[in-house]
Amino acid sequence: MSDETPNDTRDSNGRFVKRAAETAHRLHTPSEEGVHPMAKILFGWTENKRTGTLIFWGFAILSMVLIVADLAVPRHEYVEIAHATGFYALWGFASFAFVVLMGWPLGRLLRRKEDYYGEPGGPPADIDPDVPVEPSTEGTYRYEGDED
Repeated sequence: MSDETPNDTRDSNGRFVKRAAETAHRLHTPSEEGVHPMAKILFGWTENKRTGTLIFWGFAILSMVLIVADLAVPRHEYVEIAHATGFYALWGFASFAFVVLMGWPLGRLLRRKEDYYGEPGGPPADIDPDVPVEPSTEGTYRYEGDED
């Protein structure tokens, strides 16, 4: 009796190999570096040293093309300043810069002090540490099979 199974369906130990299951397992198992395989598939292209330069020049060329196209497309604006070449690019940049810079005073207005929730690692300020805490029995639910 001979084994008619092709050699490519068995691993080195002679066990049958299930390619789809192993491929799916590899897609869900992080590598030794702790990188998830899907992250490698989706964002692995960002590891290249030239990626940042290519993105920068790509956006620069796209911006130039859009500014040149802005010269060729007739506009029907209601505000005279909107007819200026590159107006929307400058307006967008100024708006973005305004929003980013307003984060500083807004953060100062809304931010809590570092000790807002009490001292780190210690008990809350409104609890007396000398009083023993008894576990609460309310809020427990009976489960099927529980004895009374």
